[in-house]
Amino acid sequence: MESVQLRYTHENPHANLKLEHYVYRIGSYHYNWHTDFELLVVLKGSVEMCVSGARHILKEDDMVLINPNEGHATLGLGQGNIAMVLHIDPVFFKGYFGEDDFIRLELVSDESTRNEARFAVIRRCLAQMMVLNVRRDPASRLRYDALLYRLMSAVVPIDQVPDERGRAYRIDRRGKDAVSRLVAYIDDNYRERITLADLAAKTGYNTSYISQLFKGKLGINFSEYLLRVRLSAATAELSASDARISDIAAAHGFADLKSFNAAFRKTFGKTPAEYRGLLSDDNRAGDAAFKQVFVSADDEYVGAKLAAYMAAGAGQDAYDSAPRADRDQIRALHEVAQAAREARALLDEALARMGTEA
Repeated sequence: MESVQLRYTHENPHANLKLEHYVYRIGSYHYNWHTDFELLVVLKGSVEMCVSGARHILKEDDMVLINPNEGHATLGLGQGNIAMVLHIDPVFFKGYFGEDDFIRLELVSDESTRNEARFAVIRRCLAQMMVLNVRRDPASRLRYDALLYRLMSAVVPIDQVPDERGRAYRIDRRGKDAVSRLVAYIDDNYRERITLADLAAKTGYNTSYISQLFKGKLGINFSEYLLRVRLSAATAELSASDARISDIAAAHGFADLKSFNAAFRKTFGKTPAEYRGLLSDDNRAGDAAFKQVFVSADDEYVGAKLAAYMAAGAGQDAYDSAPRADRDQIRALHEVAQAAREARALLDEALARMGTEA
């Protein structure tokens, strides 16, 4: 009998919840971007994460949060690298931060921070959510939703407010057909030279409207989108074939090897040749079906890791993950409340004595 994969979706329209949760084996770079928040935790091995031009080396138990429409790619360093991922539709936040303004979050751990309480809370919630995904009864679904809220209370800073950067990730359904038409043309023709004027002539939209659509609906401009498509296809071929790098550059729309090297270095922090030298057989094995090499539910290592997360985070909650200044304020409130309860007890005792004496 085929093993069940650790890959689930969870939806609750009443709470604006739409999630995808899975465990997979990390291979080579596949540059991509999407409209969800993506929370990634390394369960095994070491992973290089490139996101919006920044480069992070994530060790076991480290995590990173990727904002909607941020270009990103992962590379497994060595063999047998495994990660757990949670995708969250940003519409979840609209009831808290406004109908139109979505937030941009910052979250990444390293050797100096991975053992902080907030990260233990997040890992524990993710592990419990993965276990609960196996069940579909109402009580389990209710508990699953509660765990997500607990997780997000540890992720979102207590003073988080929408900012101008967050506006770039707005999910605006108007103009969807126009954007789909523009994107489809670029996806089909990215190997050729395409200018904004070319796109306008082919689609019938004027150049200023096209620019507004890309910036307003995708959060990036036309030239950045075109570059991302070219980089995504070129990096996939770099790991899947032994073709010359100059030929790959030419085949995917880059003017020359120099421009390909410059774009690759700016995005990933290394040249295409340096990247190719880092690839292992383990990386290449996952390329045929990227993010489709999901880990099965009977994987002993992953099962033990999830159990360890649940045990390590026991007794911790969102209060534990608050900054120290906030914890001190909360503790002071608890002390005031305790003093009030003690004062009330003394008053009740005094009133009781007075009644007895009378």
